[in-house]
Amino acid sequence: MKKSRLLTCELKRHRQITPSLCSVCPRIQRCRAFRIWYRQNSREYLDFVTEICRKFPDKYSMEVSFMAEKQTFVQIVDMATGKIDRIVNLSEIAAMTAEEKLALSRNKNLFIVTHRLEPIVKVELKRSVISEPLQFAPQEEKAPEPSEEVTKEPVEAPKPRGRRKS
Repeated sequence: MKKSRLLTCELKRHRQITPSLCSVCPRIQRCRAFRIWYRQNSREYLDFVTEICRKFPDKYSMEVSFMAEKQTFVQIVDMATGKIDRIVNLSEIAAMTAEEKLALSRNKNLFIVTHRLEPIVKVELKRSVISEPLQFAPQEEKAPEPSEEVTKEPVEAPKPRGRRKS
């Protein structure tokens, strides 16, 4: 039986994973829940981050870091160009038929890789240097107002109900 994966924040502060919360999180490279969510929603996440940095270029800056994933992968490199064609999970290759494996390896080199690095864009608030001391407006002290004496009126006690006769 396959376990269902709950996509919740590992910091337990938030019950869901959203681009707005994860883009500023300090644990984004080590978060297992974000890694799973990012595989399915990478386009949505990248669109959000670039839109924020375009809207507020003076406040936010983008920082690119690499999220490492440790598994056994097969890296497919095209022999003619020398570029990486794609990186495939080893279990995906095991599930292929013999013809698909043969077609995959024609004119290509296959390498077994233990880690896959994926670039993750993170949003950071730009830090600004304070050059002059901050001064706040002094608060005016209010004169104490004379208070009026309030007397309480006596509260009438509720009358007890008698027993009903049947």
